[in-house]
Amino acid sequence: MNAPITPPGLVTQAIRFAMVGGLATLAHFAAMGALIVGGLTTPLVATFLGSLVGSVVAYVANRRHTFESDVPHRTALPRHYAVVAGSIALNALIFRLAHGSLDAPVWLAQGLATGLCMVFNFVASKYWVFKQQ
Repeated sequence: MNAPITPPGLVTQAIRFAMVGGLATLAHFAAMGALIVGGLTTPLVATFLGSLVGSVVAYVANRRHTFESDVPHRTALPRHYAVVAGSIALNALIFRLAHGSLDAPVWLAQGLATGLCMVFNFVASKYWVFKQQ
């Protein structure tokens, strides 16, 4: 009989989550670059496809290493992509408010949006996407 999986502590999870985010970003950029350099598609399509590659890397690595989850893929995967969609919308909203309404510089607005989206993604992943039963 297998003992239930006990996920690592919050700080360990947050560190792993940030590391996985970096890995997913590298995967995104690598796929995007390969598609562009290879002349296989336009930069716009390449960044979209690269983001899909990064999202798969994030799902697999967070499931296995960050949250050590055994939630079935049929449950966790759709939740993961719902969080991805929510994060895209949240990023746009925060950026629009910070840059468009408050006149924050572009990079400051994006930095704020990225940081808040990272917190949103971590909380949603921990307490919904990969939440143990």
